[in-house]
Amino acid sequence: MKTICPHILLKIYNTKLKQKYHYTILLILMASLYPTYSTNAQTTVVNSLEEFRIAVQNNNQEIVLEAGNYYLEDLPSNSRVINCTGSGNTIDMTGAHINTLVGSIREVYFIISGDNNVLRNGAIEDFYRNGLEEVTDFSAYNNDRDNLAYGLRGDPIMSITGNQNLVKGLEMIVKGSFPYGYGSQYGIGSQNTFGLSKRCGILITGSDGGGIGNTLDGITMYHYAFGHGIFMQSGATETTIRNCYIEGRMRLSDDMYNDTETYDLPYLTDYKFPTGDGSWRLPFEESYDIPYNHVYPLSEDGIRSYNNTGSVTVENCTVKQMRGGIRLYLASSAIVTNSQAIDCGSGGTNYNMPAGGTITGSSGNFTYAPLSDFRLSRSRQNIEMTIIPSPNAIGPHNIADILGNDHNIIFHRTPGPLDTDETRAIVVTGDNSTIVNETEYRIILESSASGNTIISCGPVTDNGANNDITYADDCNDIVQPCDSHDAFTQIEAEDFCDMLGVQITGDAVGYIQNGDWIKFEAIDFSSGATSISALVSSGNSGGTIEVRQTSVTGNLLGTLEVQNTGSWTSWETVSTNISLVTGVQDIYFVFSGGSGYLLDIDSFSFSEDTLLSVDDNKLLTPSLYPNPVANTVTIERAADSIISIYDVNGRTVFTQTIISEKEYLDLGKLTTGVYYAKVNGDNTKTVFKIVKK
Repeated sequence: MKTICPHILLKIYNTKLKQKYHYTILLILMASLYPTYSTNAQTTVVNSLEEFRIAVQNNNQEIVLEAGNYYLEDLPSNSRVINCTGSGNTIDMTGAHINTLVGSIREVYFIISGDNNVLRNGAIEDFYRNGLEEVTDFSAYNNDRDNLAYGLRGDPIMSITGNQNLVKGLEMIVKGSFPYGYGSQYGIGSQNTFGLSKRCGILITGSDGGGIGNTLDGITMYHYAFGHGIFMQSGATETTIRNCYIEGRMRLSDDMYNDTETYDLPYLTDYKFPTGDGSWRLPFEESYDIPYNHVYPLSEDGIRSYNNTGSVTVENCTVKQMRGGIRLYLASSAIVTNSQAIDCGSGGTNYNMPAGGTITGSSGNFTYAPLSDFRLSRSRQNIEMTIIPSPNAIGPHNIADILGNDHNIIFHRTPGPLDTDETRAIVVTGDNSTIVNETEYRIILESSASGNTIISCGPVTDNGANNDITYADDCNDIVQPCDSHDAFTQIEAEDFCDMLGVQITGDAVGYIQNGDWIKFEAIDFSSGATSISALVSSGNSGGTIEVRQTSVTGNLLGTLEVQNTGSWTSWETVSTNISLVTGVQDIYFVFSGGSGYLLDIDSFSFSEDTLLSVDDNKLLTPSLYPNPVANTVTIERAADSIISIYDVNGRTVFTQTIISEKEYLDLGKLTTGVYYAKVNGDNTKTVFKIVKK
């Protein structure tokens, strides 16, 4: 068949065919020569990446990429960059999963360069050619640079260069970089030992007037490569990052001594790291032995600003196990609220802020690095933060290093056992700050510190001059007493009175290991309870929750079994019968299981109703997915029940009768946030936590 170019076809028909119906034929013939879209009232529906790549170059559309799996390598090798050059578009990727084979591209491959676009939902995931899910053999991984350790030369997966764009509800799994498995110990930039090919998550940057007023909302990112999660470079300003979750990975230093092949990086450096003071190249001018019992983050920072970035607002975000948590010290201004940065460190810190920066309602720990290091002595910061106890902290770092001057700082603490390592302290080197220390932690005022006002529950060592120090009698004057609870209402797990080993993560209790426990005082069971339900998640092997009365070794009322739920953010309800318990009692949850982190627990409640047999109950337990949810959620095994959804203030926002074993619920009208769903059947009551994107 001979191909006719569109412009020739148009000339032929303009010359020979004048009647109206001839032009109709013309339009049909011309349309057959171009990619076709299903459109309805300015809605463009596409079902291939080629069509999608073309559609996002247009303006003022509702573009829908149909649900399904898409593969970037299906595009021609020279056309694998999706650049949203159009403006005013709403791009709906709900249910769409863009898969990128590591090694198939070596540059940023999703760009939003237009203005006033909304990109909603969907997922972008890097994957390895050999089907590898998680890197455990770092020797083999780094030796296969063509297929596995193949980065983007430092580029991110997504770059936002336009103005006033919103990316909401996107899920990302970032994989592929060289080297991977040693953190930043062999260099982070031009100074490096073996070369770098990093891969980052999302970059917001400005050029030619771009990078202004962009928002990331509800991004979930699992970062399994060496590079940053979300970061901002020159020109980016008025950036808002909210409701985001970023998680990396850690590696125990002892494991690096198992990299014994002659091509392994530790082998090539005689199991030493460069100090950074001398040459990064071999042979090192200055180096030190890889330390034992040290934990290294394998990625860079979770949320990071660079030089010449403007204002940044971070709200309700969680960063964990990255090199740095929320690090905004190079921004012109920054506000962080209701956020958490935990288990970050070794080369970074959980937080640092610019001069005049503000942190409120947020929390962090100091397990692997300081809570904050006040980088570059930035001054005039206003900080109100809760310190999460870190009894298993390792490494020679302080709790916080307060550099700079004229700060206003309040440190709260979560309940739990006291940290007993007296070598760690809150260290102050600057002048004229007011610090309220509502914790037992020690404050050290260095010789350079003067004119500071300290109100402290913990001890203070004053090596400076003209500092005003006031002591509280003991920590109990500041730490709030435990609340009592009604056993038959929802009890938040983070409202425990005492604990061993766990940490509060977001609005749940996490980092639970074998032997950990949490305690609740004065739970009122009235005339009696005979069952318990708990909202749990596990991205690992799961574990058991022993429900005990009075003490850690007290009367065993029952045991909840928790399986892998698919991820740490996928919540399920588990239930079990318990021995009859009445009156007002102290209750302990004692956790047991294998190695590593076992499970997270969000909330629980008791019931007067005895469940069916344990086996029957497992068969009847409803399931609800996907969660987090964008618009439509599926509920299974809940026939002949009623589901009611409540907001965090207890107001009913949705009710529906469930008739069949599998039904679909339209939650599209709910606003973004956290909700609780209660499913009431004849013999069961199940509670779900729902995160609405």
